[in-house]
Amino acid sequence: MRFGFAERLAAIGLPAAPFLRRALREHGNVAVRRAAAKTFTLIKDPQSMVTLGEALTEDPDPVVQGSAAGALAELGGVAVPLLLAVLEDPRHSAFCKGLAAWALASIGARGAEKLRPAMESPLADVRAAVVGALGDQIQNSDDQEALTLLHQALEDPSEEVQAEAVTAFGKLQHPRFIPVLAASLESPHLEVRKNGALALMKCRNRAGLPPLEMAQQREGDGPLAGVLALATTQLRRSLGTGSEDKFRTGS
Repeated sequence: MRFGFAERLAAIGLPAAPFLRRALREHGNVAVRRAAAKTFTLIKDPQSMVTLGEALTEDPDPVVQGSAAGALAELGGVAVPLLLAVLEDPRHSAFCKGLAAWALASIGARGAEKLRPAMESPLADVRAAVVGALGDQIQNSDDQEALTLLHQALEDPSEEVQAEAVTAFGKLQHPRFIPVLAASLESPHLEVRKNGALALMKCRNRAGLPPLEMAQQREGDGPLAGVLALATTQLRRSLGTGSEDKFRTGS
């Protein structure tokens, strides 16, 4: 019902935006606010960006917040500064910041020019969110500057940023990055090692098996023993089917 209402309003287009902004800010009925936020994902109105930012950070309903984040993601690069500001503000909840990070990752290559400078942020949350979007830039445009930033993120002082970088390299699905994933298994940080193991598990490339087996031996009965056992078993199983996927071809 709510989505059908949103579609009907979206058919009106931008002329409906002032009504929707008022409903999103002021209406006491959460169903109305949800419908308004959902409609903004369809009409993509940049002039409503401030209202969407307020809904993301201030509305008490998580569905409204999520739809507001989705609408901001649909706006593309123009929404990047607002989303970065949400991440930088200590007053906002972890849930709210998670939605902002998701929106930035969804924007990806569309916000490349505005995202790169944020890698210099003193806040790990911001840098991690940017790293999450870098993989999209590289996949869609073979952006070498973004690839350089992704390599630099592996040396970031924050475990969160390093772990996000390892995940991003895994998503690139290219055989030349298997050594990067293998090296992550020797990190002193548990989250980095875990992300590396899971990325190698999904690579379905025979070159990923030896580093996983060696990591298993090093780990023994440590906290990652279960993850490493799962990753090794799953990779062996995928290779045993004869459907080895060597990532995409390339240099």
